[in-house]
Amino acid sequence: MQTEAEAFLQRIRAYPDDDAQRLIFADWLDEEGDPRGRFIRVQLALAHLPEGDRARPALLAEERQLLAAHRDTWEAPLRGLISGPVFRRGFVDEVKVEAKQFLQHAHRIFDATPVRRVHLLDVGGNLPAVMQCPYLSRLSALTVYAQHASEPLARAVARSPHLGALRVLHLGRNRLADDAVEHLAGSPNLPALEELDLSENEIGETGALALAGSPHLGNLRRLELRENRLGPGGAEALAGSDRLTSLRTLGLGENEIGTPRLLSLARPHALLTVPVLDLTMNELTHTGLQAILGRRAADHTAIRLEELHLGSNTLNDAGAVVLAHSPHLAGLTALTLTSCGIGDEGVRALANSPHLERVDLLDLSNNPIGETGFRALLNSPYWRGLRRLVYSPLNLTHEMRKALDQKYNRPPRRV
Repeated sequence: MQTEAEAFLQRIRAYPDDDAQRLIFADWLDEEGDPRGRFIRVQLALAHLPEGDRARPALLAEERQLLAAHRDTWEAPLRGLISGPVFRRGFVDEVKVEAKQFLQHAHRIFDATPVRRVHLLDVGGNLPAVMQCPYLSRLSALTVYAQHASEPLARAVARSPHLGALRVLHLGRNRLADDAVEHLAGSPNLPALEELDLSENEIGETGALALAGSPHLGNLRRLELRENRLGPGGAEALAGSDRLTSLRTLGLGENEIGTPRLLSLARPHALLTVPVLDLTMNELTHTGLQAILGRRAADHTAIRLEELHLGSNTLNDAGAVVLAHSPHLAGLTALTLTSCGIGDEGVRALANSPHLERVDLLDLSNNPIGETGFRALLNSPYWRGLRRLVYSPLNLTHEMRKALDQKYNRPPRRV
């Protein structure tokens, strides 16, 4: 016989994104004197409050207290089935589970809690079967990380008929090469996908071209490809794709983009059309940066760059000068230049740039910048909007550190 609590849980499982169902259950729990009701309300409130909101600290403290007192009870139905449970919106939302356990006990896991995010472990020979499990249809996020499953993993994912609701897919460190990516790019079974993480694999330009030309990834908002082998051609194709129309964040760190071929590309400025671009550790020099920023795009309105991450590239002062002189960076709000070999001359160029006045976060850490460079920044008429400056305090006087922190790193006022 179905209990009264089970009737509420059944509705929550049927409508996992509907907070109203959880609040109705919380009302009933409150009437029963069950602290789980308050916990649901606290986590729902936290889910909707932005970072820095003045109400968050008290709610976070209450969340910790409730979990400390009741976690064991609330996790009991899952004991022995999963590991690493994460509570969100009042219930265990994310779990790690071995593929064999998932196949044998998925019904018990999903009966116990409205799980939305699963990290599959030890997939091994269970890969084809687990990707045909109907319970996958309840997930919004799936991670298979560091299983070294190679092309069979991508093929199994691409052929699964149960991933239509999936919004987030992480397949990092699985020895995926171009043939694996072609399976994913050609699959019509991932229509809701908004975030795809294929970092730490072996994907080259051919794989990048497959993703760029996919007719099925139009909802993709974030694409993370850190530590692959895309090269400049692959980077250009992805950023300039007319298929990836929703793409907002493109992670291209450690992809050999700064090779000489970058200088001969027809459209390197296509990289400027992605709002958030990560080019960390790509062997970029000032010459490569000039190739990207120095040519005027055919349609200047297509430039949408808001955040640019260039850390651990040998840009030196000449690279900072290229950045300072580029009108294409007029919309930039965040600029990361950590470990780029930039000194006082480079910072002076940045400080005197009228194109960077909208930047509110600047990371200059681990660069050989002295007081002369930072003084130029302090005296600049263009950096009035800067709210956060990351720098290395070594060799700076106490007075200089104090001046920088007072101007750029003051804690936000609570209102």
